Amino acid sequence: MDHLESKSEYYDMSLSKADFTDLTLEDTVFEDCEFNHCNFYSAKFSHCKFNNCTFNYCNLSVINIAYSRFYAIVFNECKLSGTDWTRADWPNFNPDFELTFRKCILTNASFFGLTLNNLTMEECKSVDVDFRESDLTGSVMTGCDFSGSLFNQTVLHAVNFTDSWNYNINVLNNTVTKAIISRLEALALLESLGIELVD
Repeated sequence: MDHLESKSEYYDMSLSKADFTDLTLEDTVFEDCEFNHCNFYSAKFSHCKFNNCTFNYCNLSVINIAYSRFYAIVFNECKLSGTDWTRADWPNFNPDFELTFRKCILTNASFFGLTLNNLTMEECKSVDVDFRESDLTGSVMTGCDFSGSLFNQTVLHAVNFTDSWNYNINVLNNTVTKAIISRLEALALLESLGIELVD
C-alpha cells in the first residue's frame, strides 16, 4: 500500500519504503501499525489518532500534528526535526503517553508546556529543543546531546540523564529533585549556582 486516505481506520498494518511527502490526512486512525523506512516529510496529520504504533528509520521532519493524539508510540532511528509537539492533543487526564524515541534526530523541536511523564529518549540528538515549562517527571533521557536546548520552569523530578551531555539546567529555575546525572555534568549544575570549583 502506498496510499493513505483521510477519515479512514488502519489496524495491524505494516508499510515499508513508502513516500508520503506532503501527505495530508484528517480524522484518520492508526492502531498497531508499523512503518519502516517511510518518508513523511512535511506531512499534515489533523485530528488523527496513533495508538501502539512503531516508526523505524522514518523521516518525519517538519510534520504538522494539529490536534492529533499519540499513545504508546515508538520511534527508532527516525528524523523528527522541526516538530512542534505542542500542537498535538494531550488529554489532561493522562500524564503518561508512553512515548519512546531511540537514536532519533529531534533537533529544533518543541515540547513547551507539555506534561509527558515517563518520556523515553535514548541516544538522541536533542539539539535546540524547547522543554520550558514542561513536566517530564520520571523520564529516561540517557545518552543524548542537549546542546542549545531550553530548560526553564521544567519539572525534571526523578529524570535519568545518565550519559547525556551539553544540557544547561539552572537548578534554581527548574525542579531537579532525585534526578540522576553523570558526575561531570553535575559540575555544570553547580556552576549555575555561581559556585567556583577548585582542585
